[in-house]
Amino acid sequence: MSDRPQDADLEATRAQSFTEQEPGRKGEILDAALDVFAERGYSGGSMREIATRVGVSEPALYRHFSGKEEVFVALMRIGATRLRKEVFALIGWLSPEDIADQLAAAFADRRRAMRRYDQLFRAVLPRVVRNQSLVREFREGIAFPVREQLIAKAIEIDAYYGVANANDTRDSRVRVLMALFVGTFMTSLVLADEPDRDAANAAIVLMGWVR
Repeated sequence: MSDRPQDADLEATRAQSFTEQEPGRKGEILDAALDVFAERGYSGGSMREIATRVGVSEPALYRHFSGKEEVFVALMRIGATRLRKEVFALIGWLSPEDIADQLAAAFADRRRAMRRYDQLFRAVLPRVVRNQSLVREFREGIAFPVREQLIAKAIEIDAYYGVANANDTRDSRVRVLMALFVGTFMTSLVLADEPDRDAANAAIVLMGWVR
């Protein structure tokens, strides 16, 4: 099996600083905002507290962002870009020959990502699910691009395994595969287990990637 791509190496305990994508004051504001929103939620957080954590006056924040909503959207978009890059690298790494082992590694990889991005998820997801415009941002920034990448990879792997009626069933199979990934992460958190091999075995059966 080939080594996983460096973009999918998730042993770090926390996601990278936003200053790596937005150097200078703007990145510092986003880092502080992430802390505030993760601790207090979107409603409980304020531009004043963000400014205090950055060590600047509140008016100084408005030279970079028009308000709290713009700060939040920037957090979500940059976070989506990071996650999308990691997932694309992981999907690209999958190959038909080692698919069972690689899917098990992919489940483990994304489960670690859930822990590493815990602060970002706590800050963003409660607000997103209550706001349809943010749900659309999430779909277009993460869900739809990942689905398209998975479909493209499934075409390659379906051909290798000679999946019957592959073209007719591929979209629905990929949809279920995505649900299996997300569901495994959630139940793993609740049950405090790591069922990566079992989840991978279930995935290859539902995708028809067996001989």
